[in-house]
Amino acid sequence: MNTSTKSLSSWMMLTCLFVQTGLWADSALSFSADIRPLLSKYCVSCHGPDKAKRKADLRLDTPESAFADLGGYAAIIPGKPEESEIYLRMVTKEKDDIMPPPDAKNPMSREDIEKLKQWIAEGAPFEDHWAFSAPVRKPVPKVPNQDWNKHPIDAFLFQKMAEKGLKPQVTASKETLLRRAFLTLTGLPPAPADILRFADDPSEDAYEKQVDRLLQSRQYGEHRARYWLDAARYGDTHGLHLDNERAIWPYRDWVIRALNDNKPFDTFTIEQLAGDLLPNPGIDQLVATGFNRCNVTTSEGGAIPEEFAVRYGVDRVNTLTTVWMGVTVGCAQCHDHKFDPFTQKEFYQLFAYYNNLDEKAMDGNAFIYPPTVKLTSDEDHEKLASFDQKIERIEKAIRVNLASIDYEDPGRRAKDKERKDYIWIEDELPEGAKASDADGGWQFVSGSGFPTYQGIKSHRRSAQGSEQHFFTEARSKLVVGSGDTLFTYVYLDPIKPPKSIMLQFHTNDWEHRAFWGEDVIPHGSGKGAGHQWLGNLPEPGQWVRLEVPADSVGLSAGDRLDGWAFSQFDGTVYWDHSGIHTQIPQGNEGFQSMSVWMHFIEQAKDARLPKDLKTIAKKGSDKRSNAENQILRDYFLEHVCSETRFLFSALHDQKKKLSDDKSKYEQAIPVSLVSKERKEPRETFVLVRGEYDKRADQVQPAVPEILPPLPKGAPNNRLGLAQWLVDPAHPLTARVMVNRFWHQHFGRPLVMTAEDFGTQGELPSHPELLDWLAVEFIESGWDMKHIHRLIVTSAAFKQSSTISPQALEIDPENSFLSHGPRYRLDAEVLRDSALFISGLLVEKMGGKGVKPYQPSGLWKAVAYPSSTTANYKRDKGDALYRRSIYTFVKRTSPPPSMSTFDAPNREACTVKRERTNTPLQALTMMNDIQYVEAARCFAERVVEQSLPKTEQRLNYAMRLATGRTLAEDELKLLGNLYTKHMATFKKDQEAAKGLIQTGEAPRISDATPEELASLTMICNLILNLDEIMTLN
Repeated sequence: MNTSTKSLSSWMMLTCLFVQTGLWADSALSFSADIRPLLSKYCVSCHGPDKAKRKADLRLDTPESAFADLGGYAAIIPGKPEESEIYLRMVTKEKDDIMPPPDAKNPMSREDIEKLKQWIAEGAPFEDHWAFSAPVRKPVPKVPNQDWNKHPIDAFLFQKMAEKGLKPQVTASKETLLRRAFLTLTGLPPAPADILRFADDPSEDAYEKQVDRLLQSRQYGEHRARYWLDAARYGDTHGLHLDNERAIWPYRDWVIRALNDNKPFDTFTIEQLAGDLLPNPGIDQLVATGFNRCNVTTSEGGAIPEEFAVRYGVDRVNTLTTVWMGVTVGCAQCHDHKFDPFTQKEFYQLFAYYNNLDEKAMDGNAFIYPPTVKLTSDEDHEKLASFDQKIERIEKAIRVNLASIDYEDPGRRAKDKERKDYIWIEDELPEGAKASDADGGWQFVSGSGFPTYQGIKSHRRSAQGSEQHFFTEARSKLVVGSGDTLFTYVYLDPIKPPKSIMLQFHTNDWEHRAFWGEDVIPHGSGKGAGHQWLGNLPEPGQWVRLEVPADSVGLSAGDRLDGWAFSQFDGTVYWDHSGIHTQIPQGNEGFQSMSVWMHFIEQAKDARLPKDLKTIAKKGSDKRSNAENQILRDYFLEHVCSETRFLFSALHDQKKKLSDDKSKYEQAIPVSLVSKERKEPRETFVLVRGEYDKRADQVQPAVPEILPPLPKGAPNNRLGLAQWLVDPAHPLTARVMVNRFWHQHFGRPLVMTAEDFGTQGELPSHPELLDWLAVEFIESGWDMKHIHRLIVTSAAFKQSSTISPQALEIDPENSFLSHGPRYRLDAEVLRDSALFISGLLVEKMGGKGVKPYQPSGLWKAVAYPSSTTANYKRDKGDALYRRSIYTFVKRTSPPPSMSTFDAPNREACTVKRERTNTPLQALTMMNDIQYVEAARCFAERVVEQSLPKTEQRLNYAMRLATGRTLAEDELKLLGNLYTKHMATFKKDQEAAKGLIQTGEAPRISDATPEELASLTMICNLILNLDEIMTLN
């Protein structure tokens, strides 16, 4: 900054003008409310915390730098604006000196310059940012209103109202009040019986008793959980690339249970962030750590694991600091935060806490990818133990049978030395084989005109160029012995002979090939087992046996074939009678001699024995103990010996069925993704500009310096981090949470920027109330239900939502709560309310996500064909009518009716939903199958009451939906509309039938089509009323 200031006369003239206007001269300015926003807006981006972007090495966000002697002058001299360089630079006419620079996007207004001048004149008092100092509970004020002096919340609110010249509204009607409490606490409207019970209760605490009942209802947790799942970015799919389904829904159910159980928020926090690090964590505490696994993941080809590991860590830091601290620490990923006191180093110190999670960056597109936990209940353990007991009884019977066999080894007989043909392919494929459908598939032929070597069929192919037919996965495999030969019979069409023919054999791969004729078939290359030339083509017009020595194509004793391919280039070829020339028993054949079997085992490259038996067999007879020889003998008699194994077939079948049943049962036990700490810590580095491969200084886990240190004795890991967040000394967590609770009930938070409590965020509308609630939250033992009860039992919450002309003029946004809340309900509440009113709602709790109605093709349009969520398969029955908290969330194509009403896609943390009103929302409510079906079933509920008059039906419908009856003019309007619909549908019976057939729910009334269709239209209208869609 220059030591001289130009155009002194020009700024002195402006100074005189500002002094004369005296815009703020009558009252002292607040640094937090008046000055910090100006410094942030005009100055701090260049003269703030970010040292990389800082100009002239000057900071204006701290008094030490702002007041510092810069060589005979200072940016700010308290009490002397005319000598303060910051002010002189703002009023100068010199383009080279004026600040902000002429090319700045937001030049300073005259009023803002005058504010800064007055503040300097008042001594330029700085204040610490309110959110970074611990909340202090101030005494509840006494206010001159008896009704608003009973409750701490009301006293603070009334005091602010009085300052603004506002007066509170009267209490809402009982029907409105109960509906408001039901919707905000449970997400469902009250039933008529609930309203009648409340209306008939004359006690002074009638409302409080209803609130307590709602807080204890299971619907409370289902409703509250959706706010948390937005913040946790919970979804049922990975979110990137294939966006496959993932096993995470038990975490969602854990959140619901935790909220219903009123788990203290500090425990709620610790278990989610670090439940795995608690001493002897239970399954529930492990499931809770699914919070850390809710981020989007990928396994896309070409993705760089190190890059995505960094992305996941960045997402987790951003989520953590948004959810618990309400600050935008993510800005420090690439550089020091421009406005808040968070450095880039501190960002990666927080990152280090998550960098030690034991997981692979690539998720394998898998439903289950580790670490995971199986949710085995006590009942499951008992059931599995029962399976084990039954299996043990069968194994005992097998042992008894084995002990009763008097076996004498017949030794190697002459016929054991003979090789013989074993036919594997004759008239049909081997058992279990799966034939290919390539090149027209496998074609067996028979009858006159088709040559056959033996049996009644051969298989044929007529090709142009290279073609083949093959099978794999045969259950009855060919077992290769030492010196064996594979064979087949072939007939080449004399009119259309091929240029080449090839046989390919499949074990773990197809690299076992032999061919005859020209080398034109494009399978394999060079010379060797994968491309063995065995001679010229056989003579056309006759059956010729082709033989392939097994070892010539790389097959060894013990190899098992489960597939065979027949290939050719051009021509027409017939194949038949294929198999192996061997000494080894095949198929259902077996060894009679244990010594012969052992000889085979010792020769085999892969004996295909159980691992423990294979180890014993390879020892050699002279090195095996008697016990080991007995183990081999028992296995031989039970599984191999042709003379004895049939004795065990029934027992094996029983054991297999039990094992299969046990396996199915185990597979049905839910699994959930959880967190786990690495044994060896990863190194963490500051990343230059946030780039994963540009490492700078190494860092260790630590918390930002502006905030308190870790609690004494806390470990420096995720557990310590979680304990730090809920330490009473932490200035942010309690404030952030009570602010969000307030928002959920009143429709607007005390701090409007719920996601940003930093210097760029808005100031609280009621700072003393915010701090009182924060301290109350901590001192209550982090009791969430207690805070919700405090809020909804306040006079402020119970006010009528009617707004007076005076309040509309002074406070159009209702920031100071001079009337009750009024806002459009969220997507889930709208859908669940429609289902509840219609009688369709199925209130089953928990389980995998369900798939209700949605337009077809949406998933397919954004999915890869191989994705497990490429095609949306709508559920049937009860699953169509579950609460919306259980709706399956595919992140790349979230439920459309939810998105229409501003539900987030759950790809990133969301703590404050947008709330829009659009024509598409109205179209959804009127035409979406879910809402039309709800209107039809709503109408059937009305019909089922057997009310004789139309007026009675209309009144009953209105009371069912809103809790009140129709006014006279409303009744007349709906009556006329009903009459018009009746006339229309009587003329158009097909339209009436089409309407009342909407949805899968069965009809339950015997009303005529025109009657039910007309009432359906009325009920559809009622479901679309603002009164239904709005918390009133």
